[in-house]
Amino acid sequence: MKRAKMWMLVVGAVALCGAVAARGAGVPGGWTEFRDPKGNFTMKVPEGWTVSSGGFDLGLWIHAWDAKRPELGVFSLLKTECLLMNRESKEFYEPKRAFGLYAMFADMIVAEKVEDFYAQFMEFCAFAAKWEQTYRGFAFPQVAGFELVEKRQARTAMSGVALDDAVLRGTFTDPLTKRRGEGLFTGTLCRGVVFGNVGCNMMYNISGVTAPEGEFGAYAPTLAKVLGSVSYTEAFAATAMRDLQIQAQGAAQLNRTLQETSDLVVRGWEERQKGFDARVGKRADATLGYERVVDERGDVYRAYNGFMDDPDRSKGFTPAPDDAYSRPLSGTIER
Repeated sequence: MKRAKMWMLVVGAVALCGAVAARGAGVPGGWTEFRDPKGNFTMKVPEGWTVSSGGFDLGLWIHAWDAKRPELGVFSLLKTECLLMNRESKEFYEPKRAFGLYAMFADMIVAEKVEDFYAQFMEFCAFAAKWEQTYRGFAFPQVAGFELVEKRQARTAMSGVALDDAVLRGTFTDPLTKRRGEGLFTGTLCRGVVFGNVGCNMMYNISGVTAPEGEFGAYAPTLAKVLGSVSYTEAFAATAMRDLQIQAQGAAQLNRTLQETSDLVVRGWEERQKGFDARVGKRADATLGYERVVDERGDVYRAYNGFMDDPDRSKGFTPAPDDAYSRPLSGTIER
């Protein structure tokens, strides 16, 4: 069973010269196929990327990223059942840590909305690493300090039974590199096992596509292609049918369910509110010590602070208007 091929955005090639360093609009030099050693999936990634996986059945987590810029990557987790449904559940389990599996429930995060999951993403990863042996050695995505920029309702097959079904745009910090990133994140939150006012939620379709802050638009085609290239094996797909919610959708719907995540991130980027692009881009430029400019053709560049004060070098350039932040970078102008 293979995922449908992703419709890709077209990125034009831009000729650069002088002190302008090309970023290639996110288009890699080549691609390589990764085959999961456990036989669960295959996927295509740009050369130089790293792929890590862990877990089993619908708990399979895939993470692929650029080894040189770890903020640039994708991840996918088909389902987790380990989310508390409210604060009352947390308060119920917390005092009972000393009693067997109560400790596991006490370690769970509370997720009443999709954004709650990403706001506590590193805490969830720590929980998964502690309580699931099959994640041993897995390189978890690094998304800390998540800040929600925009939320749009998703339109998945499970929307009718979901508590929340969303595509989020957000910014974050990679706790290992200390650098800022931005991306699109998905999740379908459903009710799990409930005892009175205490219980758990489940989340399906967990995924993220991320890039350095202010550069997501340039890398969107590459990220979409990577996520859309995941192809689960027939043996793995058979395990998904043990899930009651998947059974309710039927075998034909299972194919679409496993494909929806990659389609969601493409649609989420196309339908975003572009007014947020300038806000995110300006903050990223300020953090890195750049200003954004456009040339006479309308191509967009990051330039070192003070570039526009140099009349010789800045001839033909003007400060970038807000709508330029919605277009991919053509390069960087260094001193």
